[in-house]
Amino acid sequence: MSNVVRALLMATGVAVIALGAVFLFFWHAEVVELAGSARLISGLALRAVEAAVLYGGSWLAVKGWNGRWGKQEA
Repeated sequence: MSNVVRALLMATGVAVIALGAVFLFFWHAEVVELAGSARLISGLALRAVEAAVLYGGSWLAVKGWNGRWGKQEA
């Protein structure tokens, strides 16, 4: 994998985490204002999206850092 692709993967991973954090920050303010089952469902969805953002962003960054696509290069 070329260095450009590796750098783009790492930058994309960091951007996904950073933009996801900003988006989730504003969504959290909306969830706090809710009550009852709407708050529970929205809170669970918020946690699921947080996990997806962190997992996806970190996967991209680590894939770029490691720089392998499955086959070991000699």
